[in-house]
Amino acid sequence: MKKWLKRISISFIILIGLVIGAFMVWAQFDYDPSKEAKTYVEQQDGKDYQFGDPESEVGFVFYQGAKVDPGAYSYIGSQLAKNGHFVVIPKLPFNIALLDANAALPIIDAHPKIKRWYVMGHSLGGSAASTVLEERSKIKGIIFLASYPIDAIDTPSLTVYGGRDGVLPVADIEASKKNLRSDATFHFIEEGNHANFGMYGAQKGDNTSPLTPKAQQDEAIEAIESFISSK
Repeated sequence: MKKWLKRISISFIILIGLVIGAFMVWAQFDYDPSKEAKTYVEQQDGKDYQFGDPESEVGFVFYQGAKVDPGAYSYIGSQLAKNGHFVVIPKLPFNIALLDANAALPIIDAHPKIKRWYVMGHSLGGSAASTVLEERSKIKGIIFLASYPIDAIDTPSLTVYGGRDGVLPVADIEASKKNLRSDATFHFIEEGNHANFGMYGAQKGDNTSPLTPKAQQDEAIEAIESFISSK
């Protein structure tokens, strides 16, 4: 009996080691920013990317998609900053937003002069962002880019999604509407795909798009500006 218990214990330890090893290997493979994305980086404060004036009226905290380096979203950050807003894209553990879903909270607290905050996320990042909505009264809304909330929310929201998304099908976006308020805003980009909400190249499982990432993001930014101006 003792020999069998010892064998089981050793097998369990080996299994755990293999799982940890596989995770560590997987964690090394990220979607890196494209050369174009790197040209839009304004300031990197430690591990976080910052864009615009930290004393602006409106601020955004952007949660990256799973395994995507935050620098891949520098174009959106820079363009929102040009429109007069402050944007922070935090570097999250292993580039997985759910591992630090509360990342927005200390950022909001550190910039008390900003009156209105919006949390925003791409793919899994949007789902992670949806978990902090009730934590700060200054959070006035959430923007989902090819994403949806983990659970029902009672916060104004904008969902921007693409008709050629191979990672998050349109049917999944439609099904998620039950977890949003009746006045939730949706913006459909017919030729948009999943990866074009960032600048990191093609993504496994996604469909190709005739749009450039810049073109798709410009349309998303217009929708975002319209959304926040109506709130």
